[in-house]
Amino acid sequence: LGMGVILGAVGFKLPQIRLIQKKKSSAGLALSQFVLELCVSAITLSFNYHIGAPFSTYGESGFICLQNIIIVLQIRHYDRISWPSFLAGVAAYGCLVAALYSDYARDLRVDVPFVDVGVGLDSFKYVNMRFQDCLQGVSTMVMITSRIPTIMTIFRTKNVSNISRTTWGLNLAGATIRVFTTFRELPDELVLQASFIISALLSLVVILQTFVYAKAEPAAANDKKTK
Repeated sequence: LGMGVILGAVGFKLPQIRLIQKKKSSAGLALSQFVLELCVSAITLSFNYHIGAPFSTYGESGFICLQNIIIVLQIRHYDRISWPSFLAGVAAYGCLVAALYSDYARDLRVDVPFVDVGVGLDSFKYVNMRFQDCLQGVSTMVMITSRIPTIMTIFRTKNVSNISRTTWGLNLAGATIRVFTTFRELPDELVLQASFIISALLSLVVILQTFVYAKAEPAAANDKKTK
């Protein structure tokens, strides 16, 4: 299953890339979503690298990262983002990747506040955790943040013309399989498991939107013609 997900990831976002190229437009696609996804990929890849996880449990992240880079370049081109601003972002991302893969990030531990919900504030204490574990938890929130703008934009505009159902379907399938492979091969990595569960749920929301609002688009187009 793990290697199957990796092989599927090779062409995971090609439908989205082709759709952008075909329409020669990135309208409706938020650059921030793909930048945040690149940050999540960097965190996920460095996390698994440092814990020595089997390549079969995370290899798809590398291929998805490369395809997100292509989409970012497409958005830069069609949105005419200035090169100085774009290159500044590239430099910042490069520094982030270098820091995440450093030995310092691997060995760093931090004290994190913890409260047992079942007990209440009386259970408040600081728990010493690996910095990489904290980052993996943060990446879950970053992933949610990257998906929510797209979901909310679709709710607001009811426009899914630039959303590739194939790409989001593959995302859902891959995340679902990853839930089972991480449970089996990395049973103690609860944060990693949670990130795949949330990813699957958010992908499902987008897919449902493409079906719900696909019927609304022809009607909207007809209204414009009659006007």
